[in-house]
Formats: sequence, structure tokens, C-alpha cells
Amino acid sequence: MPDRDQLFRAAERLHAHPLRRHYDRGLVRGPDAGVRFNLRLWRFAKSALDFFPWRDDYVFMQTQGYWVLANWMLFEATGEARYRELALECTEATLRLQQPQAFWHYPLPERKHLIATVEGDWGAIAALASHAREPRPDFLQTAVRWYDYVVTKIGFQDHAPGRAINHFDRPRGKVPNNSVGAAWLFLRLWKASGKARFLEHVEALLDFLKAVQLPSGELPYIVESPQERGRVHFLCFQYNAFQFLKLGWLARLKSGTQADSLLPPLARFLSGGVTASGASAADCAHEKPEVDYYTAVLGAALCEAAQKGFLTSQGPSDRCYARWLERQRPAGGFVHSTGDYGFLADSRSYPRPPVMALFHLLYPFCGDGFERQSKVGS
Repeated sequence: MPDRDQLFRAAERLHAHPLRRHYDRGLVRGPDAGVRFNLRLWRFAKSALDFFPWRDDYVFMQTQGYWVLANWMLFEATGEARYRELALECTEATLRLQQPQAFWHYPLPERKHLIATVEGDWGAIAALASHAREPRPDFLQTAVRWYDYVVTKIGFQDHAPGRAINHFDRPRGKVPNNSVGAAWLFLRLWKASGKARFLEHVEALLDFLKAVQLPSGELPYIVESPQERGRVHFLCFQYNAFQFLKLGWLARLKSGTQADSLLPPLARFLSGGVTASGASAADCAHEKPEVDYYTAVLGAALCEAAQKGFLTSQGPSDRCYARWLERQRPAGGFVHSTGDYGFLADSRSYPRPPVMALFHLLYPFCGDGFERQSKVGS
């Protein structure tokens, strides 16, 4: 199983990949696996013909946010000034992309007409992560402006009990993943500002999550609403691993919330997502395709679950990380997915997956990107 040093050195090599291929003056940009037809089929043609200029160059705030967090983690772990400079340069570029109305545009053409909650949340998280180290009024104000926009313009849907935050500025189904992310952001704003107004919606969001958690511990993908039919399962272990980590951060930020009761059954559910190879299963019914960033986030979530005492050993997490290291390329990157439809693979270089994988490789010894950590080896 990988030791601490192996994992950290792999993360350093991985950091070099998006920095070399996708980073330019504060923006992490490039193609994306996308949604709908592109996700299901067209991306494989693009992968096979990657030499062609496809003109699908996108900047996601989710990528920006994870990149800022990862660079702060690396700075505090190594003391190397270049990581601090990258974190600040990326944060400032993120601020420049915030629109006068306080939102960030969704980059994919299929959803360009929508304002996505997750994109705004990650733009705000990037600003708050840098504000935690370099307190600047513009960093904090960026996040506050987004908060005011999301609660007044994007809004919520009532649930019995609780409330779910809307996925976009046009209501659709109730997506638990969005409510987890929003609650985490709101608590981060509360910690950064000391203002109680940012707590107003947290309890209702967590009540909604508790109400919809399945007996298995899984949080469903979409809960039915008048605007959209429900869907229980979608990328079950990947989505729920992200949610487990954020709920764990919530519990640390504020004790005594519903996050405390959501975590143990969710940990047990996630422990069933590790395949014989150590990879994350694609979903509840299929092991393939194998997607390496799914394995990285599942490894981080299972590491957290073991440290909290929800699992009896670190073994499932170790297996995930060992599998990830086995598939890392010498140059630092990795193939996006293998075993799609049984025989296809997508080897195109996307910025979002390696940046998310980077954060989760660093997580066992660097924390959540907000809390100060001691240097590696000290």
C-alpha cells in the first residue's frame, strides 16, 4: 500500500500535468467530457482524433476552486512560494470572471443559458480559500455577493422537512449534492465573516438531506419535484464520496447538526464501492468504466471515514490510492476513462479530473485546503 511520501510525490507529479497542459495566466482551461451526447459518445471520437482543433476550451469554476485549494495545500506542505503565487493568481482570475450581477457563466454550450449553483459555489470557495491566508476585502466580498445572489435569485424548493437549493436559476429536481455544497459554503462564509446571517439556511438544507437519505446510506441523485422526475442512482460512489467529505467538513465547522447523523451510514455505503482492483465502481450496478478521479475521491472519503471511526480499517482507502498510483502515467497525468461500453477509452487531457484528483491525493495529509497543516516531513 502507498505510504505518505509516495502519495505526496505522485501529487506533485500530477500537479505538473494541468500546469503544463491547461494553465494560463490564472485560468485552468481545456476540453471537458461534457454532458448528453458528448458524454455518451462524441468524446471518444474527439479522443481518437485529438490532434484536431476541436475548439472546446472551457473554464469551470469548480476547476478553479479545486486548483486554488490544491495550491494552498502544496504551499503549506512544502513552503515553496510558487504554489502561493499560483493560488493567488488563480483567485484573482476567478474574481475577474464574476459578472456584475454576481454569478459566473456556465461554460458548456448545452447549458450556457443557465446559472449553475455549483459553479458559483466553487467561485466563492476559491475566493474564501485565499481570504483565509491573505485576508482581502475583495476576496470576501466576492463570496458574499454570490451568497446574496444564490439565496435571492436561484433560491430554494421546500421539502417536508427542510429545503433544497435549486440546481440552476430555473428550478428542476431537488439535487442533494447541491444542497451539501451550499451548506458547506454558507458555513465557510459564517466562519470567514463571523456573521450569523450566513447560518440562516443551513439547518433546513441538512434537514432535507436527512429526510432523503436512503436506508443504504446513499444520498439519491435527484429527488422528484414538480419540475423534474426523480432519479435515485447516478455515479453513486463518486457523487456520494464528494458529499461525504463536505458533510465531514460541515461537522467540523459546526457541531450538533444533522451532518453528524448523515455520516456513519454514508461511510458504510461508500465502503461497498471499492472493486477487486481497488478502483471505484462506476455506479451501483456497474464496475466499468474505470475513471481514475472517481477512485481518488473515493480514497479520500474512505480515509476520512476510517479516521472518524466509521470504518474498522484504512484498508479500503489504501486500496483506492494504490490503484490510482498504479494507473498514473510517468509524466504525471492519467487516462480519463477505460472500459467504456466494454471496449472504448477516453485518453484526452481534460483539466477538471486531474485537478480534482490532485486535491484528493493531497487530502490525507493536507486536510480540506482551508485548515493550516504542518509541512510534509516536519
